[in-house]
Formats: sequence, structure tokens, C-alpha cells
Amino acid sequence: MLSSLDISRYPSNVYVGISGPYSTQERMVEEAILSAAKSILLNQALALDSRLVSSYHSSMGLTSFATEEAAYYDDRAMAETIDALKALSIQFDEQAGAVVLVSYPGQAEASRIYQTVYDEQGLPTWLKTYPKVDGYRFGVGSAKRYYFLNDSLEAADFAAAQNLLDLKTDHALSVEKVRTEGEVMQRDLYQAQRGLLSGFSILARYYDKDAQTYWSLASCYE
Repeated sequence: MLSSLDISRYPSNVYVGISGPYSTQERMVEEAILSAAKSILLNQALALDSRLVSSYHSSMGLTSFATEEAAYYDDRAMAETIDALKALSIQFDEQAGAVVLVSYPGQAEASRIYQTVYDEQGLPTWLKTYPKVDGYRFGVGSAKRYYFLNDSLEAADFAAAQNLLDLKTDHALSVEKVRTEGEVMQRDLYQAQRGLLSGFSILARYYDKDAQTYWSLASCYE
């Protein structure tokens, strides 16, 4: 199924949208177009906010751990973006729902910045080594298989965006408190990150059947 989502042979202003299963084909096409339009808006700007709180006790180990992650994008131009799209193809799949390929005339055509290279085992080399392209940085994310394919891909894409934030954040705050009583230590940690990714794009995906894990390769401008 991932082969139908591969748009590497198309110009950079071509996007793919996936719906997930719905009761009618019309609804699936609508959701897939919405998905493609969202990718275009994410490419313009994606804001990320990540927070982590943990508490460690020397006699009990990790006593609490919580994370909160959120992504934001400007959807005010969603309707205008959808109206401008030109449909190139529509496919239907039992697991994925509708897969719609569209071009966006509002963005200039250009070659893709990266084409996946495979090793001797047939694995993408970006699973082990980040690509290097002037003016861009890359991130890799993974997610376990969800019931619906679109949920799995969205989770892996978000993890790749978070990886980009981890590698270069615009704002970072870390507060640590350590208390000791005799030989007992209590350590509390709060961390927060915020960043804005411009030119965010998913370049490639891979599915590990044995581990039932989806992987996404993302890029953004330096």
C-alpha cells in the first residue's frame, strides 16, 4: 500500500492525501483531499510544543513520567487551498480508504530534494543515517501499527516532526530539582521545547512487517 503513497517521481508541488475507511467513496475522497491540503499548509509552517515531566526516587526508581506534545498550523487558507488543487488520480483501498494525488498550482514545480537509497538488505539508508542536503535538515519518526493506516502514518509523521524539533529547537527550558535525605535522593525534572518548522515535508516512508512499525522521513528548511 505504501507504494501508492510514493510521490518521489513527481515534482515537489504534488501531494498525496489518504482518508481512512468511511461509509461512502464520496466521503473518503473528501477526507483524502482535506488530508492533501493539510500537507500543503504544514509545508508552509508547523509549530510544535513539547513538554516532559518526570520524577525519580533512588529507592523506587522512576515514580512518574508524563509528556504532552502538540502541533499547530494555520488552517485559515484551507478552503482556498482545496479549491486550487488539481486532482491527478484517485485510488481506493480496503485498508487506506481513498488515496488522492493532487498538484498545487500555488507552489512552483521543483525536483524533490531527496530520493531514497536502499542498502544490501533492501532497507532505506535513512533509517540509520540522516540524508545531507544543503539548506535542509531531516528527522525520522516511527509508530506502531494502528488499526487504520492513516492513523499509523500520522503518528509516524508527528514523531518525525518531533525529531526535527529535538535536533534544533527555537526555545528550550529545563528545570531540575534534586533533594537528598541521607542516602535517599529525589529528582524532579521539567523540560519544555517550542519550535517553528518551515518547509515541513514527508519525503519517504517504510513499513517494518516483522516489528509492525511505520517509519517516516521528514525534512524542513534550515
